[in-house]
Amino acid sequence: MLTKIKYFTFFVCLFFASKSTVYSQKIDSTSYTQYKFLRLDLNRIENDSTSLKSFYKKLEKLEKLEKTQKGRVTITHIGDSHIQADFLSGTIRQKIQLKFGNAGRGLIFPYRAAKSNEPSSYKTTTNKTWDSKRNVFYDKPLPIGISGFTIETTDSMAEINLLVKDQPGLGYMFTKFTLFHEKGLTNYDITICDDTNCVRGILKSRDKSKNPFVSELKFDKPIRQIILKNKCADTSCRQSTRIYGMLIENDSSGVLYNMIGVNGSEYRHYTMSEHFIEQLSYLNSDLIMVSMGTNEGFSKGFDRQLFYHQIDSLISRIKKNNPQASILLTTPGDSYRKSRKGGVRNPDMKLAKETIINYCLNNNLAYWDLYEIMGGFGSMGKWYTAKLSAKDRVHFSGKGYQIQGDLFYKALMNGYEKNKQLK
Repeated sequence: MLTKIKYFTFFVCLFFASKSTVYSQKIDSTSYTQYKFLRLDLNRIENDSTSLKSFYKKLEKLEKLEKTQKGRVTITHIGDSHIQADFLSGTIRQKIQLKFGNAGRGLIFPYRAAKSNEPSSYKTTTNKTWDSKRNVFYDKPLPIGISGFTIETTDSMAEINLLVKDQPGLGYMFTKFTLFHEKGLTNYDITICDDTNCVRGILKSRDKSKNPFVSELKFDKPIRQIILKNKCADTSCRQSTRIYGMLIENDSSGVLYNMIGVNGSEYRHYTMSEHFIEQLSYLNSDLIMVSMGTNEGFSKGFDRQLFYHQIDSLISRIKKNNPQASILLTTPGDSYRKSRKGGVRNPDMKLAKETIINYCLNNNLAYWDLYEIMGGFGSMGKWYTAKLSAKDRVHFSGKGYQIQGDLFYKALMNGYEKNKQLK
């Protein structure tokens, strides 16, 4: 298990990497020729001809819809600190929604209330201090749900303000708000307000008739800002609010791209999260992508057999509870680890990527091999020299994540186009 010092290091590096927004600069694919360490000839989704066939068909059906028709394809991307800041996943979301349509920003979490870094495409603020937990600290109180994070308060005056930001070519105003929260007699109802009034609606925590963790609210017109306020359900007002995540959608056809990322997380942390698998099934995903392995391979003493088992424990549960979803795994990139001599190249990351690939081949799953595409063993040093990685040589710069997102999107679209030609 990662130490607290290691977690802090990961967070600090990611914080400084997040200073540049994923949408701030356009990456021209032709400029990749300057990065001679990239293996662009390897940039493809492997083992996808059968494993992603149903997903490709759903994308094709969505692309062929007339303007008067409605359709949706849902993608859910699960990962660690490489995903939480939403640089990599944000690039993929932007590109795939521009091509197939924008069904909304998707799953979000009020990371600021949990004292963690937040994506740039929305902003949350709160007037109170919340208890919080992320899935890496599995021995602490609070169960974990859909986002890998949980926040809780007993303060009746606590509020969360959510403001969603548009991105180039994409508007993220929403017409439907879904709250993943604890529901029961000891929980506050939630009043949903906008910046002028509190008549938007009330989410009743005592109503478990439809879903024990989910409350939904639809709006008569698109909005970009709401305020969640606790509402006492009885005179004692000795209750609590526990939030697992939020989902924001619109009425348009297109792709809904959900991001679930937790700094420092590993496959086993999601498996051990009490409500994660149950709440994940609510998203009704057509494609579930998992991008982890960096943290497992970071410390010395990497155990391939144990890691294989940890992958299987999570993926088997995901498949069982999401039988309609295709699954795609990505390998971790090359990275460095700390030693007495400073940062040194990490040979265990290659073992981690080989373990993921072996699991995919044994279970007919698609995969994207970032490790080899970025240049293989030792390539992180070249990414750092090219200013594409953070100083820790574990995380990447905003531009580095952009390049990864662009490469993944190209690989996915190449697989999609080849699938269409097979008819």
